[in-house]
Amino acid sequence: MVKAEVGRTYICKPIGVSHELIGCIERTYNNTAVVYVESYDQRDHPIIHESKYRMLVKFCDISAPAELVS
Repeated sequence: MVKAEVGRTYICKPIGVSHELIGCIERTYNNTAVVYVESYDQRDHPIIHESKYRMLVKFCDISAPAELVS
């Protein structure tokens, strides 16, 4: 489990999706965090679009910090 910080970007697998994605943490709670989705597998598009690109992820499902290259 990675120590998650608000404002940082991580590779994670949110609740309800089938594949990992890259997201920026907007808010943390006791055991979860809300991430804003920055990059994702297109197979999860309907779920991510419906949630307005914000997903809930358990801390144990955050695997590593991610650095996006523009």
